[in-house]
Amino acid sequence: MKKQLITYGFCLMCSMVLSQNTSVLVDEGNYYYQTNDYFSSIFYYELALQKDSTLSSIFYSLAESYRQTHQYTKAITFYKKHLVSERSSIHSNTDLFLGMTLKNASAYQQASEVLQRFLDNHLSPSDYWYRKALMELKGCQLALTDTFNANYSVTHLGDSVNSSVSDFAPFVDWQGRLYFSSMQKDDGLAKETYIGHRSKLMVKPPSQDAKVFNVFNDMDYHIANLSFNPDCTEAFFCKCKYNQGALECVIYSSKFLDGFWQNAQALDQRFNPSDATNTHPQWALWNGQEGLFISSDRTGGVGDLDIWFVPFVGYPVHLGNGINTQGKEVTPFYHPLEEVLYFSSDFHPGYGGYDIFQSKWQKDWGLVSHLAKPINSSANDLYYVTQIDSPHLGYFSSNRLGSKTISYESCCNDIYAFEKSEPCVCVAIDSIAKKMQLNLPLSVYFHNDEPNPNTRDSTTTLNYVETYTSYIALKDQYVRQFSSVLAGRAKNQAQSQMRQFFDETVSGGFERLTAFANRLQEILDLGARVELRLKGFTSPLTDTDYNELLAKRRIASVTNYLSAFSDSSLYTYLQNGQLQIYELPLGETQVDMDVSDNPNDKRNSIYSIKASRERRIEIQSIAVEF
Repeated sequence: MKKQLITYGFCLMCSMVLSQNTSVLVDEGNYYYQTNDYFSSIFYYELALQKDSTLSSIFYSLAESYRQTHQYTKAITFYKKHLVSERSSIHSNTDLFLGMTLKNASAYQQASEVLQRFLDNHLSPSDYWYRKALMELKGCQLALTDTFNANYSVTHLGDSVNSSVSDFAPFVDWQGRLYFSSMQKDDGLAKETYIGHRSKLMVKPPSQDAKVFNVFNDMDYHIANLSFNPDCTEAFFCKCKYNQGALECVIYSSKFLDGFWQNAQALDQRFNPSDATNTHPQWALWNGQEGLFISSDRTGGVGDLDIWFVPFVGYPVHLGNGINTQGKEVTPFYHPLEEVLYFSSDFHPGYGGYDIFQSKWQKDWGLVSHLAKPINSSANDLYYVTQIDSPHLGYFSSNRLGSKTISYESCCNDIYAFEKSEPCVCVAIDSIAKKMQLNLPLSVYFHNDEPNPNTRDSTTTLNYVETYTSYIALKDQYVRQFSSVLAGRAKNQAQSQMRQFFDETVSGGFERLTAFANRLQEILDLGARVELRLKGFTSPLTDTDYNELLAKRRIASVTNYLSAFSDSSLYTYLQNGQLQIYELPLGETQVDMDVSDNPNDKRNSIYSIKASRERRIEIQSIAVEF
């Protein structure tokens, strides 16, 4: 992980740079900003502002430098200055980064407003930054509605472990010794570019203060992420160096033989492909295989850093896009007794930058759930790990308020201990229910007069999967019809819009319905009683009485889908009343007035995006009792 580092030589430079003119200072700041050396860029930008406080050209870069170094209050100030400057239109992501920083500062309501403003001005659902903003907004909503998890108690470890610099990556062995990494002051002999501080391995035996664990430390590398197999006969850790501002890591291992740790060796290409950074190794026995969970940005992932399992015999396994996202998933830890994977992510909706999540293994990875307070905070929370013989005692790292600092609030990580009791099932139900509510209303879509066209039936035996499949098969026909009266650029744009509607709205709706059904099964399996309320919508073709019956058929197809879901596992809950579905058919009574009701104008009444959006079912609300 990139840690807070102090660039060597600032004091020596002060007397030299104070006499330089403003443009030279700005150029220096820009150079360091472009190489991701944000501490150095801040140094020069602040000197430039001392000479000229109106330098709007550096407001955005300075705000970004403050954000990257976790100086949230200062970052917010300069993002706001940039937004009211004459250069505000240059950086289109300013609202996104301002919203993220307000979120880090626990200003969740303000963050929500700014993030919503960004989304309103960037209507590109396929764009990474749009999706990032959406996840950040959902995180704000989660923070504003979540309750404290009373099953966890958290304690800040004192001076026997934590220092004024970053202390992170805890691991506890079977004898109770706590290992971790610390950004210790360097001795000046290292070749590493960032030589102010360098991460070294530390160990704290029971009832003693922490001390340097020199077995694997190397003055030319940052050494971090130490872990062991259960009997401590093999160690795994990372050697990392900065390359053009990015931290590149390689995973090493060492065996304990005849009372000594052997020379560490880099693991093979399955663990360390040469074109990737590979980090956070954690031994695990998972799915019948022994190996390492790691975080890597290798080819084959879905985002920046993804979590992989690399068996000691066999091929690397990507954990899939239920766990991995377009962002960073890091610091995996799998507990074999719980069969739960814990990890941190900056893309799943959470309170802060990185939050800690979990997923249970049951022949496949279950839904990802957020660990809530007090484990998570508005800052960065990482490296969740427990004792191997007890999942109820463990540690994690955080730069939350209350951590010790070398310079400013939130600069540095500290190590925290936690204890958790057996969770009450009602807490789990409440957590899942809130996540389901965050995704409502949930819409799924239909072709014209489907299902069972030209009938006046109020129900259907068809499953929504069938109507969805037949609808998707008409995609090319919709593209042709919607663009049929257009030419040139307008025709191309109409075709693109219709394809996007099918890919993101129709297919996306089905994917969200599947995820909703999975969570519904999980909450029902825990013993909850659930009431769902569905609304039916139609386009305005034909008479109102017919459309009301059509809306009922569409609701029935979704009910059939839920009944048959996962080999009819939900059917029993519908039969015994534990799951109840209420219909609220609306027909065309709330239809958009711009939608054509002319049966002779099929392009607008059937094949237009406006008409297509009206032909839907919405899961409007969920009520849960336990």
